[in-house]
Amino acid sequence: MTCSRRASLVAALCAVTVALSAPVPTAPAAPRATAGPPPAAILSETADLDGHLRRAAAAHRDGDGPTTGDASGSVFRAPLSATVGQLRTERTSCTATVVDSRSGSVAVTAAHCVHRPARSPMELPGDGAPGPLAVTGFVPGRDGDRAPFGSWPVDRVEVDPRWAGSGEPTYDIAFLRLGRVGGRVAQEVVEAQRIAFGTVAAGTPMTALGYPAATPFDGRTLRRCTSPGVTVNRAAFGALQMRCSMTPGASGGPWLHSFDVGTGIGTVAAVTSFVDESNGRLSAVAIGAGARALFDAADR
Repeated sequence: MTCSRRASLVAALCAVTVALSAPVPTAPAAPRATAGPPPAAILSETADLDGHLRRAAAAHRDGDGPTTGDASGSVFRAPLSATVGQLRTERTSCTATVVDSRSGSVAVTAAHCVHRPARSPMELPGDGAPGPLAVTGFVPGRDGDRAPFGSWPVDRVEVDPRWAGSGEPTYDIAFLRLGRVGGRVAQEVVEAQRIAFGTVAAGTPMTALGYPAATPFDGRTLRRCTSPGVTVNRAAFGALQMRCSMTPGASGGPWLHSFDVGTGIGTVAAVTSFVDESNGRLSAVAIGAGARALFDAADR
């Protein structure tokens, strides 16, 4: 894909091709295609949901919990970190997050993880016609090769029509309506993160979570980066930015403020969209007020 602004932006960090290694999506700038491995298969699942939550809480108490936050993409475990999971389509691996809703069945991710636009200033992985990608499942709280909360179907995807037409990072937000598993909604099982709609000021402390799947990561473990104060790059679609080494697969992952490292709960205010090659920063799109209509549509 081409774009006159490509000289200024970066490699979009998001989806890793499932069937084949493929170029990392790139935002407008001279793209550097990098390949990532297919995400590892989920080898086992368990219905012992309450037991898994108890073990996560015990791991946190015993010191096998969150490590000191930095830019390295350190392993993150907390009792309620299962709100975040791996989102898989026929071609990509990304990250999504269950957010508080009346239905208990809404998750947020990046639009490019679930819908290929007609054109875009970002270079997206692989070839394919514009339109929705077939979502194969959402795996909240993936833990190595285990899916302790199972794989959840995605019944509906809500994407801004402006993303479908232009592919601009400004609109790189999507909401998912999750199906039920065993008669239960996702929020009953894994809890939910709070969500905020609006702008995020420069200097706001934030935590980014995700399932990066390209080297040196493998897509099996939830990772974390923290910033004492994000920056806002007006030249890069007004993206929020922080130092973070997470790789493709982390796209769609939440950026949270007011984050409690002990519980794993905060307020989702943005999602990972791309990497800015001009400065190497992980970049996120704020969940603006205009995204509220997408959320409401997914919640109906």
